[in-house]
Amino acid sequence: MTCEGVCDARGKITGTWKQTISLRSIHDGTSQTILAGELHIPNGQLNTIPYNGPIYNGQELDSHTRLGGPGVPILTGADEAIGLFGYGSNHPGITNFVFTDGSTRSINNNLDSITLGQICNREDGEIETINQ
Repeated sequence: MTCEGVCDARGKITGTWKQTISLRSIHDGTSQTILAGELHIPNGQLNTIPYNGPIYNGQELDSHTRLGGPGVPILTGADEAIGLFGYGSNHPGITNFVFTDGSTRSINNNLDSITLGQICNREDGEIETINQ
C-alpha cells in the first residue's frame, strides 16, 4: 500500500511517493481498519473531476481520496455541500468498505463520525468492532 505522493508546485502528483505503508504498520488490526470505501459523488457529478475520476493515474487526488471522522461522516445524497472528500453511496442506508484484511463490509450510513474516524486511522490505538 502506498501513500503520500510527491507533488509539484501546482499540487499535482509527480509519480513518486514519499513513503509506503506496509501491513505491519496497521497497528489497530487489519480487520478493523478501512483500506478503501465507496466515494460520495454529488448528484450529477458522476465521471466528473474532481468528484469522481480515475484512480489509476495517481494525479487527481481529490477525485479518489476520501476521509472519514469527526466533521466528515458517511455522506448521503442530502450532503452535497461537504461531499468532495467524504465516503458515501447511492445504496439505500449503507456504504461499502474494504478493510485491510481484504474483507468487505456494508456499513450503516448512520455510523457515528467518531467511530468512523477510528476505523479510518490505522494507528490511533482505538480498536473498534463494527457490528453490521
